[in-house]
Amino acid sequence: MKCGSADSDSVDDGRETEVRFSPASGSGEVRGILHPSRGPTLAGLAVTHGRSNDMRNAFVKRFTEAAAETGLAALRMNFRYVDEKGRASKDLSREEDDLRGAVRYLRKDVGNGPLFIAGKSMGARVCARASSDPDVAGMIALGYPLHPQFRPQVRNPPEWPLIAKPTLFVQGDQDPFCDLGRLREELSRLPGPHDLVVIRAAGHSFEPRGEKRDTFPEVWDAVLTWIEGRIPVG
Repeated sequence: MKCGSADSDSVDDGRETEVRFSPASGSGEVRGILHPSRGPTLAGLAVTHGRSNDMRNAFVKRFTEAAAETGLAALRMNFRYVDEKGRASKDLSREEDDLRGAVRYLRKDVGNGPLFIAGKSMGARVCARASSDPDVAGMIALGYPLHPQFRPQVRNPPEWPLIAKPTLFVQGDQDPFCDLGRLREELSRLPGPHDLVVIRAAGHSFEPRGEKRDTFPEVWDAVLTWIEGRIPVG
């Protein structure tokens, strides 16, 4: 599957549809792109972006396309501040409201199937806040920004206590925002089920360090295996 550019998109092939929906609070409008499942819908997945990009980010787009190809109804979304040309809220509560709205919107395409949320970088922090939503079966953190860049001594990641569902962490082993030693220490404090997959020689956005390679298949294989293990059989 080819990866699109960070500032391009396509919604003219019948496989993607631009959608608009309300945040959970009911006030305002959130924009997203829905990728219907290619075949029977096994589960749903809402995908969020990092602080400095949006739903057209190449990784986010490729991730959502891969989800649709494997039986998931997948929705990538913009946080409202992107379309407003503003900034994320200080405590990410507004972005949590947006994501919870996406969960409600996606539920109609999933029926009674499980629904997962995934976030890249800051989006993973938003997923932590929204993980207590009763419709969320689990969350996927893609490059969790555990601490400021190159400052693992900064403690107490603010959203950590809010993680309420089974969680998969996928991390590059050379991510300056997430020291693996610190991450493993924090993981031991989570009360619920959690898994960690480390992508070798990869940075914060899973960009390869050293040898040139495409790390995306490694990331997606880990995510798909984890999701499949949480979809009821029959």
